[in-house]
Amino acid sequence: MGQRIRESGPSVERLQHCGGRPFSTVNIHRLGVALAVLLLTLAGVAARAADYPVGTRSSMWRDPYMIGSFRHWADIFPVRIVPRSGPVSPLPHAADAAAPAEARLDGTTFPIEDYFARARTTGIVVLKDGQIVYERYMQGADESSQFTSMSISKSIVSTLLGFAIADGLVSGVDRPVTDYLPELKGSGYDGVPIKAILQMSSGVDFREEYGSQSDFLDMWEEVVHYQKVPLAAYVKRARRGEAPYARFNYASIDTAVIGLLVSRVTGKTLSDYLAEKLWGPLGMEADASWAIDDRRAAASEVSFCCFNATLRDYARFGLFMARKGLWQRRQLLPAAWIDEATRPDRPQVAPGRLYADYALGYQYQWWAFPGPEGAFTAQGVHGQFLYVNPATHIVIAMMAAWPDFWDDALEMQTYAVFDAFAAAAAH
Repeated sequence: MGQRIRESGPSVERLQHCGGRPFSTVNIHRLGVALAVLLLTLAGVAARAADYPVGTRSSMWRDPYMIGSFRHWADIFPVRIVPRSGPVSPLPHAADAAAPAEARLDGTTFPIEDYFARARTTGIVVLKDGQIVYERYMQGADESSQFTSMSISKSIVSTLLGFAIADGLVSGVDRPVTDYLPELKGSGYDGVPIKAILQMSSGVDFREEYGSQSDFLDMWEEVVHYQKVPLAAYVKRARRGEAPYARFNYASIDTAVIGLLVSRVTGKTLSDYLAEKLWGPLGMEADASWAIDDRRAAASEVSFCCFNATLRDYARFGLFMARKGLWQRRQLLPAAWIDEATRPDRPQVAPGRLYADYALGYQYQWWAFPGPEGAFTAQGVHGQFLYVNPATHIVIAMMAAWPDFWDDALEMQTYAVFDAFAAAAAH
């Protein structure tokens, strides 16, 4: 979790000579009132903490621990800090707020408040033209909360690879990943193009299920939960199941390989490279943190998951993507990379081709909406979203604690809610 700054309290001398005047009965009365207010505030904070307790590595996935645990990841797992630096980039509040009461899906309207309750939404920030038109925190969260974003970290890793390519450290996404990670020769990744891995089409035999035993749960237990095996060692176990690009197969192990690639070519941890390329230049307002696979100094980030930051800082990242890598008149990342990373360009990841009756497509660790606007989103299990629409200048960062790992109905309602906010912001 980010660095906590404590304000020192007033000294005895300052209390006794407030403003250079002797301490009076009036001052004592005022101090008593202030102390009473402080105690009531602290009592409220304690009550909120009691309402949302933090669990263990096992209990955090169920109630009553899920909501509190999802903003206290660093109290449960080891993390590496991503430090902020420099002046904070302002996110001004717009003069006119956008607060729609209803959303519409398949010809039926539903109250957005009901959606927030069902989704157990913990926070939402909506930007229009770089200004906050709606900001709200729920379920005991506030603007300083460090929200874990689950697989939104995959989209961050993809963006870091874009920086590595721009820095000349990777010659292009068509190169085999084993040109940079030769230790993967003989594994399922031997000779696989980086692009196929970015598109979750590596051909590696890997089944990702969360509610039942699967390859993902095996990786989670060995690398993250029990920390028996470093991530770099685990990916060597991968075996080929089919040819690269044969089909879309969502596999977190693919992101693990991309993360290891970025660390290898930069000679830096993902956290350090992220601080250098984004967290500092974008003027984030708080340190972030990223889960690591053990407590060694050389530990690897759990690149497919478990990045933690404030909601406004997620929104700043989304705004950077909406502006095609341009930030305060500096082109930090080529606009061509943003376009390439968010627009599906092969048949197996085209919109409508990923799953039966599912409209979205996929590209470089971003989910892409159909249509001419070029909207895209990062997603995380239990209802984490970072939605970006460059055409309408809308960015929405929203965190939640869905009771289930995924809920198809809630996902579609989420996009309807985003449409409602976008429409309200346009007027």
